[in-house]
Amino acid sequence: MHRLLLSTITLVSGFGFVADAHADFSGHVSIVNSVAFSADGNSVLSGSWDWTMRLWDLASQKTIRKFKSHSMSVNSATFGPRGETVLSASADGTLKRWQLSDGKLLNTYRGHKGMVTSGIITPDGRFVLSASTDKTLILWDVRSGRMLRRLTGHRGPVLSVVITSDGQSAFSSSYDGTLRNWNLDTGETRKVYRGHNFNVNTVALSKDDKFLVSGSVDETVKIWNVASGAVVKTLIGHQGFVAAVAISRDGLRLLSGGNDKIVRLWDMQSGRLVRSMQGHKKAIWSVAFSPDGKTALSGGGDEVLKLWDLATGLEISN
Repeated sequence: MHRLLLSTITLVSGFGFVADAHADFSGHVSIVNSVAFSADGNSVLSGSWDWTMRLWDLASQKTIRKFKSHSMSVNSATFGPRGETVLSASADGTLKRWQLSDGKLLNTYRGHKGMVTSGIITPDGRFVLSASTDKTLILWDVRSGRMLRRLTGHRGPVLSVVITSDGQSAFSSSYDGTLRNWNLDTGETRKVYRGHNFNVNTVALSKDDKFLVSGSVDETVKIWNVASGAVVKTLIGHQGFVAAVAISRDGLRLLSGGNDKIVRLWDMQSGRLVRSMQGHKKAIWSVAFSPDGKTALSGGGDEVLKLWDLATGLEISN
């Protein structure tokens, strides 16, 4: 029986975890569920089942600031488009927007009837889009926190969401085994993408908005043509669910990670496996490319973040 993506579905019921005080990127005391690079590549954001989000200095791999207000796991941690704010999405049913410079809480977005699995601020900084286990997405006014539109259509929990560069469309992945393309002006579904055999845990979008990458409980990574909805390639290699995917800025490579504890680097055009990076002791829940594409981040069930040199596949430690 295939395993459900626990980070977005299961409630956290206490900790009992011990962090290694001598490890790089040490501080979280539970699963690291989300990782992201800042636009300049100098800092890193992470979200965890320990109910916190952390900002890290990449050079020292030390915590700069901890954001703590949620009452359950942080499932998604992202930078705002101008890098002045950060957004957290939580199993407590809310999203929170914070000022990066001093950690001040700016907004709390309430309206979902389930856990919030993913959240993102639109490129123009005007709206927030969120996904939830209540099977819906919500578009919010970023400053007032007012709910503008609820997007319905998925038949299962919505697990991940991304937005196009023009902010007009979004793509979501769901426990119902599909991805959807949404018109954010109307809230209507433009296209449904079918091809995975089980729930689709994660989705990423290329910078030119032409390709999607998805990871699933069916142990595959799929590359999709956005316009046609066709599967371009199916990447096979993971043993266990795929929980995380990312596409490099140049659109030439992709990262994936999941239950087999391996970060995999793939060539987008050929579908060839370029490199496998091993070091995590438990499942990998999030991956990200650095802005220059030379390094990658991963976060896992072993409570740590790892930084990888993509040229060699070796871990970079401070």
